[in-house]
Amino acid sequence: MNTTQIFLLCLCGAFFLVVAIIAAIGEHYSLKGIPNKPVGNGQHGTARFATKGEVTRTYKQIPYLPRLWRSGEQLPSVDGLIVGCVDRAGSMTALVDDADIHTLMIGASGVGKTANFLYPNIEYCCAAGMSFVTTDSKGDLYRNTATIAEKYYDYKISVIDLRNPTRSSGYNMLYLVNKYMDMYKAENKLEYKAKSEKFAKITAKTIISADGDVSNMGQNAFFYEAAEGLLTAVILLIAEFCPPEKRHIISVFKLIQDLLAPSGTKGVSRFQILIDKLPGEHKARWFAGAALNSSDQAMASVMSTALSRLNSFIDSELEQILCFDTSIDVEEFCNQKSAIYLVLPEEDASATRS
Repeated sequence: MNTTQIFLLCLCGAFFLVVAIIAAIGEHYSLKGIPNKPVGNGQHGTARFATKGEVTRTYKQIPYLPRLWRSGEQLPSVDGLIVGCVDRAGSMTALVDDADIHTLMIGASGVGKTANFLYPNIEYCCAAGMSFVTTDSKGDLYRNTATIAEKYYDYKISVIDLRNPTRSSGYNMLYLVNKYMDMYKAENKLEYKAKSEKFAKITAKTIISADGDVSNMGQNAFFYEAAEGLLTAVILLIAEFCPPEKRHIISVFKLIQDLLAPSGTKGVSRFQILIDKLPGEHKARWFAGAALNSSDQAMASVMSTALSRLNSFIDSELEQILCFDTSIDVEEFCNQKSAIYLVLPEEDASATRS
């Protein structure tokens, strides 16, 4: 046997040895071991559908009996949101989540979001005595549920209808400011004055920061923050000194507009003249401090910023909502059964923003 043959035999032996080793190792790492391990081993999450036992433990099971509820019988005592139901032999049991949660319902147009989710939940809210606020682009919720809530469940109904403002309930944005200012004048209690100032600040911040937090606006943040303080001051002045029929957001706009006019005195604006008439400790003077202590040009920019934010409320129809008695009291909403319907036309961005 020559050298070449010996080399070939050794090479074949080495090849078979490698194959045998691979076969021996592969027995422990073959596909047969996969069924014994969790699929994905958790790398892609562990979410799954709940079992029947978990559903029973998580949600309250409340018989869904709207006919009896409307007669005042077997009213539910659990506050919560209906997230599903069990239908058995003509009877329906609602699965109610009574935790402090947020729920997102997503569905294409026509799949039944309103009919199968909103209507049952509004009926349940009424039966359980929960106050609620709804937003609706077409007004269907108001037309189909408001009468039921009022007639059968004794709810106080209010509607802000921006599609038909002349048919809307009134909502004076300065209502709580005016309410506590009147109480302070009558009883001279500091707590009422503090509440009036608090609601004035909340109203001003809501108007000025309608597009987001003004602190993120870089160099322009000063003008927005100063405009917020100026608006707070003017709201307090309107609430304190104007007659009742003039205490609304349109009067705030008109006063700021009038204060922008030339005063006739060089270096002194009408706003400074007005503020100088107030006592030194008056909070309106303090709130307007940032604008008062800036240059004439900067103060004019601050006042213009406040006016630009108030422009959304200048509308003959919208004024029918804002300038008269309010039927929406936030404090009353929290203390008694109430429903507020907001009808917002989705095709009109200006109305929605207002």
